[in-house]
Amino acid sequence: MSIAMNEKIILSALDIGTTKICALIGEYDKSVSEYRILGIGKVPSSGMKSGVIIDIDLTRDSIDNAVSEALKNAGVEKISGVTVGIAGDHIRSMDTEHAISINRADNSKKANIIDEKDMVRLEESIKNINIGIDREIIHVIPQEYIINDQMVVKNPLGMSGSKLTLKAHVITAAINNARDMINCVQKTGLNVNDIILEPLASAEAVLTYDQKELGVCLIDIGGGTTDITVFQNGHLFSTNIVGFGGQIITRDIASLIQTSFVEAERIKKHYGWATMKQAEMEGAKEFYIKPVNGRTDIALTSVQLSSYIEARIREILSFSMEHIKGVQLNAGIVLTGGGSLLRGIDHLAEEMFGMNCQIGYPIHMNGMEHEDYTPDYATGIGLLYSANKKYLKPKFPSGQSKITLWNKIKERLSEFF
Repeated sequence: MSIAMNEKIILSALDIGTTKICALIGEYDKSVSEYRILGIGKVPSSGMKSGVIIDIDLTRDSIDNAVSEALKNAGVEKISGVTVGIAGDHIRSMDTEHAISINRADNSKKANIIDEKDMVRLEESIKNINIGIDREIIHVIPQEYIINDQMVVKNPLGMSGSKLTLKAHVITAAINNARDMINCVQKTGLNVNDIILEPLASAEAVLTYDQKELGVCLIDIGGGTTDITVFQNGHLFSTNIVGFGGQIITRDIASLIQTSFVEAERIKKHYGWATMKQAEMEGAKEFYIKPVNGRTDIALTSVQLSSYIEARIREILSFSMEHIKGVQLNAGIVLTGGGSLLRGIDHLAEEMFGMNCQIGYPIHMNGMEHEDYTPDYATGIGLLYSANKKYLKPKFPSGQSKITLWNKIKERLSEFF
């Protein structure tokens, strides 16, 4: 269905994280090419561990609360569907290469002109690779096209050739984890319009075209996982996931000091630094913590607290470093996600990686004037931006759009629900 130029498109996104669930309702005004956030709902996440659902009912309730809050703030009665982010240490990625022949039955001048049907056919051939019965492809991301084994191009449409090769980055998810995610959202009465890998959504919101062209690594430190996404020459080069994030620091603090997770998170945000040295330079600050045993409050300094934090944050960055060895990153490192809010983390990253590191804030969207515009909104904003792409891209002549995880597994889901 065509959309009038003056029509405003309602967009909805759901960032289901280990420590928080964020629902965003926005609109895209096609007449002026502008986005606007209408409402945000952000609640603590329950029933999640390392990006994976471990209690469907608890997660469903958290999703319902976040969506209800977003609807109330947006002044909207209901939404029918959402674009959902997916992450977790069950995500896998691989590079692959496939080729097809461009051979028409006719002898016209257009016999070897590459068209959109060829592009669809090539992508579908890649989707047929053997990834195991317990996994499903969620993204096929082209890296480069090669015509007749000679010419490397970014977009082969309209060019002539008898053979077209695609080198692509394929991202897969465990089918059970994806099914649980969809089931949770459906239990709130919403449809899943699309599923998008969260680090890709964050990249849409944080990285510029020039950074992707020059070579950049986005490290998204969430609560349960740390996602490492590398771009080179304008396209996705690699994706990797470390199975822990900022929450493990909070757990360490709670365990060492014998306090609650809530109290540990509070002091981490208010008094913590990425390194002891930074805390010392700032000047040691003394504060008190309530222990879980209910006894006398414990005195602690920001320097002591930062010593607990430093060990873990260095571990997270060290694991991230393993995934980018030998990669040319002329635009350096960009840190985003809630974990990037830790004071001094960019300076520690520069020291460890030996290159420019900066905190990545999401692209500005109107309507968030009363919110702290922090990196922990990067995924949600990126999901909204990605949700709109389907309206901006032309459909293939056959009327078929790109197959997503939801399109491909909904038939399997009908066997269970």
